[in-house]
Amino acid sequence: MSSSGDDSDAESGDNTIIIGIDFGTTFSGVAYTWSNKADQMEVITSWDSDLHFNSDLEKAPTAISLGSKNKVTWGYSIPEDVDQVRWFKLLLIDEDDLPAGVRGSLKIEEARAYLKKHNKTAVEVIGLYLLHLWNHTTQRITETVGRATVNYSKFEVLITLPAIWPPYAQSRMREAARLAGMLGTRVAGPTVLKFISEPEAAALATLSDMQSRCDIQNGDSFVVVDCGGGTVDLISYDMVSVSPAKVKECVKGQGDLCGAVFVDAAFAEILKDKFGDKRWKKLGDESRGRLLHDQWEHGIKSQFDGSKREWKFTMPWECLEKSDLKTGKPIPKIVLTSDDVQRAFDLIVEKITAMVDDQVASVMAKKGNKPKYVILVGGFGRSRYVFTSLKKRLGNDIEVLQSRGASPWTAICRGAVIHGTTLHGYSNFSVDVQGRISRASYGVTCRMPWNDDVHDAAQKYFCEVEQIWKVTGNMKWFLKSGETVTPEKQVKYTYWRFFDSNSERTRRITEKIYTCDSLVSPNVRTDDVTALCTVHWDTTIDITSLPTFTNSLGKVFYKLLYEIEMTVTGGVLDFAVYHKGKRIAGKGVMVDYENA
Repeated sequence: MSSSGDDSDAESGDNTIIIGIDFGTTFSGVAYTWSNKADQMEVITSWDSDLHFNSDLEKAPTAISLGSKNKVTWGYSIPEDVDQVRWFKLLLIDEDDLPAGVRGSLKIEEARAYLKKHNKTAVEVIGLYLLHLWNHTTQRITETVGRATVNYSKFEVLITLPAIWPPYAQSRMREAARLAGMLGTRVAGPTVLKFISEPEAAALATLSDMQSRCDIQNGDSFVVVDCGGGTVDLISYDMVSVSPAKVKECVKGQGDLCGAVFVDAAFAEILKDKFGDKRWKKLGDESRGRLLHDQWEHGIKSQFDGSKREWKFTMPWECLEKSDLKTGKPIPKIVLTSDDVQRAFDLIVEKITAMVDDQVASVMAKKGNKPKYVILVGGFGRSRYVFTSLKKRLGNDIEVLQSRGASPWTAICRGAVIHGTTLHGYSNFSVDVQGRISRASYGVTCRMPWNDDVHDAAQKYFCEVEQIWKVTGNMKWFLKSGETVTPEKQVKYTYWRFFDSNSERTRRITEKIYTCDSLVSPNVRTDDVTALCTVHWDTTIDITSLPTFTNSLGKVFYKLLYEIEMTVTGGVLDFAVYHKGKRIAGKGVMVDYENA
């Protein structure tokens, strides 16, 4: 493979560059590989930085500044004294879908106010951030593999999403990716955009890293705890085969909005109490941000493991009272005890440890023994206090693993790449997921013949086509919560529509898909069953090719048969339409998620 910039050196063949993007609440990262060198993976660094010492880190802050005269800065390149927005990832989902404690948090309110001030939607701001992230990524890839390889390679982009997010977030992220220019026209062909859940991506990277361990055996189970900035997601796997690496999800995963940003917010409130309202207001946004960055993010937060100690630092001069500046009087100091810091952590860490307890109990109930390891990944997964708290909670029966350095921090973007290379069969660091556990039920409403002993009379109606009494509102589930989905299992449902000879030939056929989070999937539509999406199929019907149905009155109808297939790849849903056994091309089928 040529690494020069000469376009004439391009090789022929089906070259593909696979790019994994971890768009995080606090930090974002990118990894990639390419088909001709798929046993090598690169993590993007060399960020543009206002402070040079940040430039070679493996991830960049998820922060953007929409300055005057359309001057946009992002990541590490934002000067300290410039107004900026963070946490905007959480605005991608509707306010009602955020927990009450998150919905009213100061950081969320600040992010909303910033977007309103600049007349931007969350999708637009995310798209703008991804634009800069994408431009930086393609520039670094070009510098590494050469312009010829980039120009004549297909792009496959895998963006990660929290598993606990509603499905409409996928549509919004796709629109943000489009606004970022990721799907623009290229010589090598259209860019393929796919999604994978964050916990599965993190787990794939972790299990790939563990392949060389001598203590891993077939049948072992693991709980991977992906602790990010906004969300914490848990996923559990059984090791089906060590070599080649094959796993299947063991029990239904779980997650919550209880990431590091909520510990940060709790600490800011504690610090505010230490300063007092008057001094805290005098401090100003820039100084408060610098204080939290220097003393907390890169000091106390990473050092704290629960041990008894104190942290002291001098109050910044701009918040001092006149009485504090008297000659000979020492400048006041802030003193933080381990009890203070623990208060910032404990509410969130208690949520995490409780979820781990539940996950371990589920594994034990299914398998009869405990998982071999609980593995911490993600930026917040590097916290010493999270590690020590889990060790204390789990005792000596289950070992808690926590890698150091960049490995757990980059697990999600690396895992997205591993998912892509596994699908293509490119590399030997692939991990094949042979089964996933559905976190919800997915299905459709259907009509069926009336049964006096079973059905509600309120749903009864007379079908003029079939000339029989039928009932509406019954549920037919594609997939039920807790059910295992394997690559071989086809999750399909057959539909039919009747037409008479006067029906329009060109039409849009739509079917609504429903979801339910309840443990038991109801047989009829209840308040627990909500609309998930609508599948649209634009088609021209050749009536003469359809089978016919003649009712009891002798009237002839044409019967259109088709199937809707649901797939779960990387923990993310996708839908397709089949007619006469053939999959309908993508342009003819569109999926609109509710609230998207």
